[in-house]
Amino acid sequence: MATSKTNPEEQIPIIDISPYLSFLAKETNPSSTALSPLIQQIHSAASTWGFFLLTHSSSPAQSSISPQTQDDFLTSMKSFFSLPQATKSKYDVHGGGIAWRGYMPLGGEHTHGGLDYKEGLYIGAEHPDDHPLINMPLHGKNRMPEDDVLPGMKKHVLRYLNEASELGKTLTDIFSLALGFEKDYLRNKWIEPEPVLLLRCFKYMPAAEESQSAGQQQLKEGGGQGFGIGEHTDFGYLTILKSDQPGLQILSPSNEWVDVPHVPNSFVINIGDMFDQLTNGRYRSRPHRALRPKLGSPLRYSFPLFFDFAWTAEMKRLPLDHLPPLTEEEKELARKRWAGTTFREVKGTWSQYLARKVQKVFPDLPLPDFEGNAAPSTRFTRVVEARPEE
Repeated sequence: MATSKTNPEEQIPIIDISPYLSFLAKETNPSSTALSPLIQQIHSAASTWGFFLLTHSSSPAQSSISPQTQDDFLTSMKSFFSLPQATKSKYDVHGGGIAWRGYMPLGGEHTHGGLDYKEGLYIGAEHPDDHPLINMPLHGKNRMPEDDVLPGMKKHVLRYLNEASELGKTLTDIFSLALGFEKDYLRNKWIEPEPVLLLRCFKYMPAAEESQSAGQQQLKEGGGQGFGIGEHTDFGYLTILKSDQPGLQILSPSNEWVDVPHVPNSFVINIGDMFDQLTNGRYRSRPHRALRPKLGSPLRYSFPLFFDFAWTAEMKRLPLDHLPPLTEEEKELARKRWAGTTFREVKGTWSQYLARKVQKVFPDLPLPDFEGNAAPSTRFTRVVEARPEE
């Protein structure tokens, strides 16, 4: 059982991706032999912690997401959250339609019944009107200020999303090599023709600011433990997290909470529940939580990109008989992790799991039940109209 205190003696694995990016600049088809130390580091981290901190020691030109892109993105998001409440409310996710994009006011999300102390902006890929999935959930147009309100914001946000998505594809190739496949195996199997991208931009406020913020009356009764978001695991494939300061805690392999250090221009990478399932429990989806900023400290900004499987990707466990078998203890740990998720079977397509997950978000949309995913998410309390506001 996890303890409530943190353990300063344990630390999340820190992995420098520069060797892989440098190799790619010279070779289009890296061999697992040439990059075996890096690949083994990532494989080990995914197999134990389910998390690692990805850094870059090379020049900015070789970074997966350029420092300039990160700075412009952070500046734009701080500007957005500093807008008057009435202005932010014009982009409310409630009126964004099935694309599920826009502003999420404080109190719009819960974790296991406790209110999350954050406000957010939901972003995804910008899909044209003739996109083949334009009428499907999580596909469509973004809902954010244009240049007349916040000059450059949309450009900066979409550039960050594009570069972060490329990082997700690069990591997919590394995981493919780590699991003993050809580099393109998982990319072709899981994320072609395009991944489902869910970029969540969050602002966490210190407790003292609650009473001064719009819509805070509903927060007085819940979440008194000081968490911006409570203990949880992530639903899908892979999460790529950028933040501007510490606050994230993860449950270590010894089941103690560990603070994740803040390293400039780094990203926290973690395994999602379905990735855990597809590897037969070899890679682990581990619990984590986010603290609220301390009284008197700056606001905290956090940007998880849920880099998910393609809408039509088939969910089948990977053939991993070529790897050493898991021990009985590892199999039992996997069964316990899976029992804590809503997944009951691994079958069908990723779209079926997503549609079931968002059933309560779109109550007027006839989304089918799917026995592979036992229940819709109860995290999102903001009901969304299926038809977007004009």
